[in-house]
Amino acid sequence: METQQFKYHALHATPWHQHSSGQLCWLSQGIMVIETARAQWTVTPGSVGWFPPDLYHRAWVPGTATGHSLYLDPIVAGYFPDFAAVYAADHFIIALLMRCQKSHLQNQQDYQDMLLKLLGYEIMHRSELPLELTLPTDRRARNIASELLKNPGSTLNQGQLAQQYGLSVRNLSRLFNQQTGLSFSQWRQQAKVVASLQWVLAGLPVSEVAFLSGYSNVSAFIEVFRQRFGKTPGQFRPA
Repeated sequence: METQQFKYHALHATPWHQHSSGQLCWLSQGIMVIETARAQWTVTPGSVGWFPPDLYHRAWVPGTATGHSLYLDPIVAGYFPDFAAVYAADHFIIALLMRCQKSHLQNQQDYQDMLLKLLGYEIMHRSELPLELTLPTDRRARNIASELLKNPGSTLNQGQLAQQYGLSVRNLSRLFNQQTGLSFSQWRQQAKVVASLQWVLAGLPVSEVAFLSGYSNVSAFIEVFRQRFGKTPGQFRPA
């Protein structure tokens, strides 16, 4: 096991890479976006991200982010799910993570192994948080998806985006339906609320977050946010 404490400045990014170890990641400030060929996950304070060994991915942070990572060798990673996901991290989970770090630093191998087994059991029996967004795999559709995630307040409509990236509206709709399971408009709405997390957690007024996310109606934004995350933007912020 390896441990890492990090503090990244806004727009810090890693290139596409993979490692033989599994990774647990949790934050005390900011958010981190982990992207693979098929999806992206947003890790926030109060959650822990699990990414299994050999997963080809990249990561970036929209603003300053501080947190920790544990890198687990493949045998120990077997205690955890074989798929990437983000889970709620209550005080017990955080305490286990910190104990794992401490046991590693003190070279308490047997104790560390028991802690990791317990941590894996806890995570395996928790529901995933709705912090995953499926991405299209077609290059042109993926470019559109990336553009909308970077600029959720974009005023370009579906036809304009399709034309800009060399697609017909019909083909764009087909690709999103086939590759994400959502219509283009449904996916765009979900992308807006996922992208809004960076401003929600930065403490911006909800009216400003709604505007930056491409919503002219604050109430509509709050309702879509609540439907996605089970909380209003104000409730989502750490106490």
